[in-house]
Amino acid sequence: MNRGILLVLSGYLMWGFFPIYWAFLNHVNPSEVLVHRIVWSIPVLFILVYFRPSWQANFRESITSRKELLFLFLTATLITINWGGYILAVNLGRIVEASMGYFLSPVINMLGGYIFFHERISRVKKWAVFFATFGALYYVFSGDSFPWLGLLIGLTFSSYGVARKAMATSPVPGLYIETLLLLPFVFIFTIWFYSNHEVAIFNVNLSTDILLILAGLVTVVPLALFTAGTKLLPMTTVGILFLITPTIQFLVGYALYDEPVNVNQLIGFFGVWIGLVMYSYALIKNK
Repeated sequence: MNRGILLVLSGYLMWGFFPIYWAFLNHVNPSEVLVHRIVWSIPVLFILVYFRPSWQANFRESITSRKELLFLFLTATLITINWGGYILAVNLGRIVEASMGYFLSPVINMLGGYIFFHERISRVKKWAVFFATFGALYYVFSGDSFPWLGLLIGLTFSSYGVARKAMATSPVPGLYIETLLLLPFVFIFTIWFYSNHEVAIFNVNLSTDILLILAGLVTVVPLALFTAGTKLLPMTTVGILFLITPTIQFLVGYALYDEPVNVNQLIGFFGVWIGLVMYSYALIKNK
């Protein structure tokens, strides 16, 4: 197998099975899980950046640019909302809903490219946007409740990708700076949380402690694999392979955790899937 495909596929598979990891921490307050995800990412990112000279140089350039730091603070906010939203979705048993957000991500990214970077959208891609939008709107308005969590996850993830595309900072050094920028806020929140809630780490059991501490590694490793793989592959392949992630998440929620999926939801998903098939065809044929 092509090394690039192997790397990207490994990252996507890990992201696909993310719900299982966070489900093991369903007994912990989602806010505390998010804090550990941010804090324990920092030492992992430090090691990765320290031992790669190109990332070191990129890190130094970015932290000396006020404009880049301002953008990184914005993307840090977006990724924090995305991470927290997904942890909350798993905690509430709404993995299927969250997968819808990630299914929409390629389409939202395409629209972002058209609006902000003036990228050309072909006729086939316009039809892909139509079907995906129709499916998403049907999913939203035919259900018993508004799927705000899935839309929040999809929009923040896509917005993060569009914003990062406009920046010079590479993904891994960028995430390192983002987590460092979040540290003061995490520290203040931790003090407040500790004063008002019972923390789980070192108070429940050893397995909980290990899962919380490893949250940083679990967060960073798929990104590092994805970053390494994208350098070896055309973005067409990277974009198509991404569809593996929400597909696995959907199947995990539906088959493993028995989340209900009604006919209206399936119709909505069907519309999105048609749009994504057309989008993939347009990428392959360059149309």
